[in-house]
Amino acid sequence: MARRDDGNDDDGTSAADTYGYTGGSSELGPERKGRPILQRLFAACDDDAVGTVHRAWAVTVLVMVAFFAASIIEATKLNEDYEEGSRASFALELAAYWSAILHLILAITGTFILKRFSTAFTVGCLLGVTVVISQQNLLLFAAFYGYSHGSPFMNIIFADMAFALFVILSFFALTLGHFRKYIITR
Repeated sequence: MARRDDGNDDDGTSAADTYGYTGGSSELGPERKGRPILQRLFAACDDDAVGTVHRAWAVTVLVMVAFFAASIIEATKLNEDYEEGSRASFALELAAYWSAILHLILAITGTFILKRFSTAFTVGCLLGVTVVISQQNLLLFAAFYGYSHGSPFMNIIFADMAFALFVILSFFALTLGHFRKYIITR
């Protein structure tokens, strides 16, 4: 069957008609229907975009430092034998140490990138690494929540902190992604 291609795909409607965007504004202010969700979410932060990203990063670093300490404590608690002949998984012990190291490296390099070396490449890399480590925290939450070896109380604290850091890193990634054009200096 032959395909008809006359080169004219214009049916006379605009994109605004197709997607229902009314544009313009009303007496109550600009139309909110056509604005993307991130613009609506960060509308109050538009006046100080760089400050917003830096404050979000400061909160993220504080939580990462607390998570670093919790990771070291969790790994040492997993290493202890609470019952004779019962030892925790070496893989989870290694995961706790590895996550501590990664969060410390992310805190240092992220601060360097945001304060001193904000090129398009480095900000993009920071954004990607932040998303990956955020997902890693979600996996840590799933692995440690309800784990019975080591200290069950510490396992739940570690899992809850990993989930909180997943949410915080995800929100920071959204913030950095939205305001990246204000952060990139070169």
